[in-house]
Amino acid sequence: MNTPFQARCDELAVRHGIPALAAAMSVDGSVEVATAGCEPGTRFRVASITKPFTALLALSLLDLDEATGVWPSDVRVRHLLSHTSGFDCELPERDLARFGDGDEALASAVAELPAVDRLVGCDDIWSYANTGYWLLGHLCAVKAGVTFEEALERAVIAPFALSATSFGEPDVDGTGQGADEGPYPRARRPSGGLVSTVTDVLAFGTRLLTEPSFVRMAVPHGKPIGRVYGLGLFGERLGEVEAWGHSGSYGGFETSLLTIPARGAVFVGLTSSSNGQAALDELTDGFFERVVGRRRRVAPFIELPAEVMGAFAGSYACSDAQYEVVPAEGGLLVRVGGEELLVRPIAERTFRLVDGRDRMDFPRDGFARFGSRLARRVTRAG
Repeated sequence: MNTPFQARCDELAVRHGIPALAAAMSVDGSVEVATAGCEPGTRFRVASITKPFTALLALSLLDLDEATGVWPSDVRVRHLLSHTSGFDCELPERDLARFGDGDEALASAVAELPAVDRLVGCDDIWSYANTGYWLLGHLCAVKAGVTFEEALERAVIAPFALSATSFGEPDVDGTGQGADEGPYPRARRPSGGLVSTVTDVLAFGTRLLTEPSFVRMAVPHGKPIGRVYGLGLFGERLGEVEAWGHSGSYGGFETSLLTIPARGAVFVGLTSSSNGQAALDELTDGFFERVVGRRRRVAPFIELPAEVMGAFAGSYACSDAQYEVVPAEGGLLVRVGGEELLVRPIAERTFRLVDGRDRMDFPRDGFARFGSRLARRVTRAG
């Protein structure tokens, strides 16, 4: 169907070199679906949009204040759900495919979780932790007496009638930087293993707004850069209106689920490209403008003294990567994974990419957050 929404998706797919893009939104009871390079029934890897699914399962089986039995006793289920445990994002040995694809894969990964670096204490600095969601999935499986996959099928996928949603493989390959042609490791599934269609994810988001557990999920527990995080959902405010959802990024797929509860509106965008986030940003801007009459605010750059920015320089490390931060004209240069990224300040301790919306900050001396990942400074510059 030739609609403005379809034309917009076609244009963005071409401009950003995205082989397959599917988007949908429900506004005022009216549903629009648009695709480029695929069909509405094409299954994508939805990556971390899996986390709200896992959160719903956990809220149906576990008590928020129960200890995990794996990490120290101060870490509770709510800390796993909200990324406030203080533990690092990944295992020291990141290749979870080594645990195989049998029913014991998740338990085997969880057995190694005591080796994960604890960066800070509970509720101290928000830091994204896939490790916490693997532990959640394991705790749910133990409580349900079945595998994590079967527990999720019984509690969420089947009741929500999501017939195209599973832990299978996508119909399209991820492309671009980080594209991974191999099967998704079974041990990672609670943090990002689902595949689905744009219409199934839209149905999930619509149903989520009516679930009693959504009220518990949409309460801030942690503070990422410029947003909040509840229990399995990111939150943000546009004027007086709250939006809640989750993005996903894995193996050359970029995805987004957004809800505006006060308007009963839902947006979904799925792409098969590591360039997909730029297109999703533009689509979500249009969604917000249509529903609440305004786009996300892009914080303007400010000036900071060179000595203030120089104090942040040094080497930072976490399980994901090592970052070198050096002073640059008007900002900082971040070297990571063979790339050089220029950031400029938008607040005293917060910076934004010069050519993008991604942010980093220095929440405490000796620590930096690159996007959503907390890293510890291992050496100072000079």
